[in-house]
Amino acid sequence: MAEPADLQLANDCLRRATADVEAWLALFGQGRLAALSPFAQMFIYQLNRQGRLADTAFAIAELYRLYYRGADGKGEPPGPGDDLRGAI
Repeated sequence: MAEPADLQLANDCLRRATADVEAWLALFGQGRLAALSPFAQMFIYQLNRQGRLADTAFAIAELYRLYYRGADGKGEPPGPGDDLRGAI
């Protein structure tokens, strides 16, 4: 049986991913890609390469999953659109 997701961790990762994507895209839009960390630059590069640079929801969802896994989140992370209020 699969382990349940850690809702508090998922909520924290989603907040961080949303803030990061918004900040990174704003800096990219201002022509300040060099001001971003190498990880952020690569993430933006990959979005651009996939033709998904304008798809903010996709970018947030991808970064959220990376953050959740990177924080050793247990179970499958709830989707970014899922109700995470149980985590608060």
